[in-house]
Amino acid sequence: MVVGNLTIDDVVLPDGTTRMASVGGNSLYAALGARPWQPSVGIVTRRGDDFPGDLAAELAELGIASAGVVAVAGPTVRNWVVYEANGDRHWIYRTPRERSAEVAVQAGDLPEAWLSNGSAPVVHVAAMPIDAAEAVVDAVLRNAPEALISLDTHEDYVASYRERLRALAARVEAFLPSRSELADLVGYDDPIRALGDLGRLPTPIIVIKMGADGVLVWNRRRGVLHAVPAGEGDVVDVTGAGDGFCGGFAAGLSLGDTPVQAAQRGVVSAAYAVASFGSLGLALVRREEAEARLAAQPAPRTLPLPDHDPAPAVPGADRGIKSPTEIMREEIAMIPELIQAQLLALAGPLGELARELGRARIRNVYLAGCGDSAFAGAAAALAFRKHSGIHAEAVEALELARYRIRYLPQASAVVCLSFSGKVGRTIEVAVQARRFGHRVVAVTGDADSPLAREADHVVPLSVPTLGYSPGTSTYLAMLLSLMQLAALWKGEERSLFDRVPELARQTLAASDGPVSALAQRLSKSSWIAFLGAGPNLASAAFGAAKLFEGPQMLATVTNLEEWAHGEYFVTRPEAPVVVVAPSGSSFDRAAEILAELDFLGADSVLVSDTAPASVHPRTLIPIAPGLPEELTPILAALPLSLLAFYLAKARSQASFEFPSPEAAREHYETIHRATVGEPA
Repeated sequence: MVVGNLTIDDVVLPDGTTRMASVGGNSLYAALGARPWQPSVGIVTRRGDDFPGDLAAELAELGIASAGVVAVAGPTVRNWVVYEANGDRHWIYRTPRERSAEVAVQAGDLPEAWLSNGSAPVVHVAAMPIDAAEAVVDAVLRNAPEALISLDTHEDYVASYRERLRALAARVEAFLPSRSELADLVGYDDPIRALGDLGRLPTPIIVIKMGADGVLVWNRRRGVLHAVPAGEGDVVDVTGAGDGFCGGFAAGLSLGDTPVQAAQRGVVSAAYAVASFGSLGLALVRREEAEARLAAQPAPRTLPLPDHDPAPAVPGADRGIKSPTEIMREEIAMIPELIQAQLLALAGPLGELARELGRARIRNVYLAGCGDSAFAGAAAALAFRKHSGIHAEAVEALELARYRIRYLPQASAVVCLSFSGKVGRTIEVAVQARRFGHRVVAVTGDADSPLAREADHVVPLSVPTLGYSPGTSTYLAMLLSLMQLAALWKGEERSLFDRVPELARQTLAASDGPVSALAQRLSKSSWIAFLGAGPNLASAAFGAAKLFEGPQMLATVTNLEEWAHGEYFVTRPEAPVVVVAPSGSSFDRAAEILAELDFLGADSVLVSDTAPASVHPRTLIPIAPGLPEELTPILAALPLSLLAFYLAKARSQASFEFPSPEAAREHYETIHRATVGEPA
């Protein structure tokens, strides 16, 4: 299936010759580019009432299905295309801009029969407005989850919608930008370096169209990068070359080609597209002729893999050198956008993983990690129990690898969490889990990491960072991925998470002022206690950890009930105690503990979406209401991150770095040492 636009182009050549009313459009060029290779091609587009000829009949004569061609009132998109003697080309858009939305293909234009016939179609989404592209990808994945989608992009909007485009690219099988579009996306013109910049996207295939220089093809699954030379032949009109390539490439995917083999078909289709004016050259190509030309193509070259950039370009990343606290604050501000992008990017991969684990009859899930990763597992365990219907348990990595792994029940999956993918104990969990016959899932920001190499399934996270600072967005990314997986296990993801990005924005806005004032008051404290229960015991632990990393203050974390049996005896007047208790099963007990804190004269703080009627903490830090308790750790983490930031700022914390390079090396050697012990 090819989804895109139709145009009528009036062409002006360098010698003044004109070719009026030339039929074009990316959907037509891509469909014709696929046609020599794949006999089953359908087109989804919109044509105006001035479109010349009988399009359905002409497509039928070419063997292209036209059930997806929708007639709309008014004119078809029309362009002047003016060529210069040096080969430059200028597009003059003659259709009013406000008509763009009317003529852009809609998700409802996709023929239902093409998506529900039991097969897994290959769908090429050609350049179109970003809203339309997002809607089309949504519709395809909703109706045909096994579909393979290739995505082209549009030079007009790349620079304006970088993050939305990255999020959309993360949901498809193959992302196919041109070199200039890639430069707009990353902010510089260096294709190899830019591929490294895109290294955190989970997209399996990235292809860069480089005009006369051919294409670069990065097969992420196989870990190989190829340069495929352009097809040889005369160049008369370069219009449609990129779309012809995309059609040939998509056809190759549909035939089971490797990405580089599909790209070889694509460059042959592109060569036919540029050999004549308009789409005529492609329309006349016969399969036998194309196959012969394919056989004569020069062999692709293997290139060194791009280095993954640990700090991909993001909006605002080039505004100068920032202090660590500024970096931390900006990354916290980016979290709602990160949540929205990740919900879109991982819906497909996590849905596929949930189905695979369901088919394997997995009944037990163990969530393992260290530090923030361990907290994310603990915070998500209740969501698994409530929404997946399976037993779920969070176990710290050392405990699982050395003391629990031998005794896990059959039909278990072990989810190993490490954003770096290099944490030794978490890698050990993966090794031991495989040794004892369990499925291993790695949730990581590096799909090529040592942890990923030990896993049966990899969930790659894409989290833009602005520099080194205490982990906030990475924790949320891991937590959110687990909760998405839990919800997708039973097909509930869309309704559960629809409001989360907006609730995150509301939480940051509402809590910023109270947290800033609280930090000024607590900045001289010698220690701060954090209390929580259920999933938000993990939130309390996360809050304490951020104080170690950010303002470098002492903090304790205790179960809400256990405080009354322990820290109660050392809680003096004015001692700061942060109670993390959104509405839910332990909220009534939190109100009783707050009353006891009030009796002791402590400086009590409540992080919650509601206030108890019977007692008033000294400070209420609001989070937005509207989520069930098992999802509230997503929002609770936000004011806790802000508290660490404002305390660091109030205490003039200049750096989060280690005191010396030797200390940093010693630290990372300790946590990355991947020894494998004999479990008890």
